[in-house]
Amino acid sequence: MKKIVSVVLPTFNEKANVERTVDKVLEQEKNIPGWEIHIVVADDIRSSDGTDKIVLNLSKKNSRIRLIKVNPGLGVGLIKGHRYALEKIHPGVLAQLDADGQVVPDVLVRLVRAVEDGYDLAIGSRFIEGGKNQLSIGRRIFTYGASLFCRLLMGPRDIREFTNSARAFTPALFQKLNFQRLPWQELSFIVQPAFLHEAILAGAKYKEVPLIFKNRLEGYSKNKVFNYTYDVITYCIDARLHSWGVNIPLFNLTRRAKTVVKFGLVGFVGTLVDFLFYKIFINLGGFPPATSKGFSTEIAIVSNFILNNYWTFRYRKTKTNLWQKFGIFNVVSFGGLVMAVLIVKFLHVTYGDGFIYVFGRHIAFNNFYFFATIPFVMTWNFLMNHFITWKNQED
Repeated sequence: MKKIVSVVLPTFNEKANVERTVDKVLEQEKNIPGWEIHIVVADDIRSSDGTDKIVLNLSKKNSRIRLIKVNPGLGVGLIKGHRYALEKIHPGVLAQLDADGQVVPDVLVRLVRAVEDGYDLAIGSRFIEGGKNQLSIGRRIFTYGASLFCRLLMGPRDIREFTNSARAFTPALFQKLNFQRLPWQELSFIVQPAFLHEAILAGAKYKEVPLIFKNRLEGYSKNKVFNYTYDVITYCIDARLHSWGVNIPLFNLTRRAKTVVKFGLVGFVGTLVDFLFYKIFINLGGFPPATSKGFSTEIAIVSNFILNNYWTFRYRKTKTNLWQKFGIFNVVSFGGLVMAVLIVKFLHVTYGDGFIYVFGRHIAFNNFYFFATIPFVMTWNFLMNHFITWKNQED
């Protein structure tokens, strides 16, 4: 009797790729004698292009193809798919691949053989001998950098590939994982390095096997590079802190505060713009500090609006158009401007145009007046823009 390997394919609007991927995965059966391949397609409930209909038609022709609908998120698709396989299919090996055609499916053969050889976990890798990363230069740099960061900060350092989904493992290892700690329900690709980390903590004996990773067959990548980079950095720092006995839920805290962090980064850029023009108006234009602050802040307002609209709040569904948002943003920022000017005016009147000496250099009081406004203005701006300018339509 043949042993079973279940292969989970998470999908989200993969109409153009799913049938070809399923066919190519099933073709690998001839290269792993003694094994029977079953496929579980875990389709995101937001998927609206008819992916599920294609899979249902395939399942009518082949009972080893199954469809489940899952809540949003790559991690949800993977974990729910494996749980379904354990309950309904009872495989000897659990495997997973991308459904978009980026991973050449022949890696499945090497993954299964590694588990046959006694490894709990087999990892498809672009970065070992025989592996190939055929993505664009920008994405190659990103994937290599993310895996390198994971290796150096989180470990283990002998694993080269942390960020793709091509893996196979034993049911026993899967059942040992700490799913309370694993961030598998996040709308993020962080489940990939996090799964490896949890497997290592569970005592997995692991091996990397080469894979070829190429551009998608059709469609577009769902990976948002900044968001994934942010998650990788915060998760790895979190893991390292925990390894040192510092039990602060850093990843969860920073994940929930992502909008605040992005707003803060935009604010930092705006502060640099603001300070640059503030000093230009004082030193080259001869304007008093309060007047200079008024002009420099308005320049920073324009800079901040552009970055917040197209980055911080990019995915907010609002009822207002671009110009309406810009108008509201200016009104909100005007409140921050008035606050900043009043703070600078008060400090200037109180302390004047003096200097202090730090390490032999004199620093003007007006520098401190400028920075004293930041915490008050940033708090005001974030709250007003969060609840008014880019108020989510669903709120």
